[in-house]
Amino acid sequence: MTIVLGETWGDQLRAYEREKRYEVDAGLVSGQPLRLLPGMFQAQERTYDPVLGRYRDGAVEGTQRHAEERERVAHLNRARDIQILREQPFNILSQESKLDKLAPGKDPMRLGGHGTLGEKERTKEGKGNFPDTAVDYNILSNLPFKEQHWAKEDSRPRMKEKSPRVRRIPAFLCKDFDIVTNRYLDNHSEKLRQEKRVNLLEATEKHMAKNGFDPLTGKFCDPKVEERVQRIDDAREVEIHLRGEARYPPSYKGRESTAYGILSHETYNPEMLRLYDTKEKERTGRFKNRYIVDHNFHAQDLKGDHIRELRQLNRVAPERYEEQRRRGYDIIDGRGYGPGAKEKHLHDAFPRKRQTPWEKATVNLDAMHGSFSSASLPLPGTEVKTLRPSALLPSSSAPELHELSQRGPPRSTAPSVRSGHARSQRSGRSQRSGSIASSRAASHSAYRAVSQREATPFAAVAPPAPAAVPGSPAKSSAYAR
Repeated sequence: MTIVLGETWGDQLRAYEREKRYEVDAGLVSGQPLRLLPGMFQAQERTYDPVLGRYRDGAVEGTQRHAEERERVAHLNRARDIQILREQPFNILSQESKLDKLAPGKDPMRLGGHGTLGEKERTKEGKGNFPDTAVDYNILSNLPFKEQHWAKEDSRPRMKEKSPRVRRIPAFLCKDFDIVTNRYLDNHSEKLRQEKRVNLLEATEKHMAKNGFDPLTGKFCDPKVEERVQRIDDAREVEIHLRGEARYPPSYKGRESTAYGILSHETYNPEMLRLYDTKEKERTGRFKNRYIVDHNFHAQDLKGDHIRELRQLNRVAPERYEEQRRRGYDIIDGRGYGPGAKEKHLHDAFPRKRQTPWEKATVNLDAMHGSFSSASLPLPGTEVKTLRPSALLPSSSAPELHELSQRGPPRSTAPSVRSGHARSQRSGRSQRSGSIASSRAASHSAYRAVSQREATPFAAVAPPAPAAVPGSPAKSSAYAR
């Protein structure tokens, strides 16, 4: 199926419709194709007898002979015509005209050419297509045409001056050496030196042709040949090396050892080494950031444990300790509470006394003036910033902060991330237990100070000092509330 693509889509549709509806396939109107039976080739081969060289059928043999004779006669006639046109129109031996059958009694040199035979006479010189002779002298007397020629002196052909060719004689035929005196005829000394040099060169050429390579030293005898072969070997080795590098995968081509010699420490590609150093520093920085993040998580865990511990202590009701104080003595040993020598000292409880409605109403006003700024609760949705290693120390320890900043983030000697993380958790639990003990001691000391001044009004009593929690003091007190 052939569709002629037109300029538009409509032309293509019309061409497709014409091909399907109006055009008729040539195979539908043609006759039955020729069918070759299996024995037709064998029958044609048997019509000719290769031994006798003739057709077995007499009629076919006669027709073929008649056609060959007709073609032979036509070919000979054409050859005869061409011969008459190109050669003389008469036989140079018998002087008989070759055109006597066509123009009997006519001079063949005076007959016309093709189409004008017997009507147009030739010129005196004939056609002039071919020269009479190939030389410019008489071949019998060896005299030039200027001196001996059948034409007039003015009509004779001019002689062309020709320089003879240089006769070249082989060198071995030149006899310049006297065999009696064994000397050259001229320049004997110079020619003798030249002969010795030629003999030396010939001997050298024969020697180099057979003994050009020394198998003991493994080198060529000629330094030039040795240098040339060495260059070829070097070029071949470089080619092999370059072809091998071209087959390397891209990941192997960019290895670090290609930029410098691992044995000689010679730099091949400074830009690649600078890139590797930059990548190494970035990776080291990422490892440092990992330890900083782990330390921040540990500090946040400590802070959360402190806040949870303080909240557990603050959830204790203060009324559970007031009954023992109102009783005035210990129910186990019967000793009374007091500062005397025989009296028993009553330790103050950690929970503070409950506030009265008036104190609850005025506590926010006092916080605005700064009385209880450290004990104010945090606002909902307050974001807790990530701790930094420099913020883990109190503000009063400036020398320790300077030492920590100089030392940098803590380093872990763990062989793997998992073991390092486990060791940091164990160290975090030990530090957490020490921080909880210190926070409890600070809380008890603060409560004792409050209980000694409980006779004073609540507004004049300062709140107890919060526990020492790493991080911001304000946020630690806020979480403690």
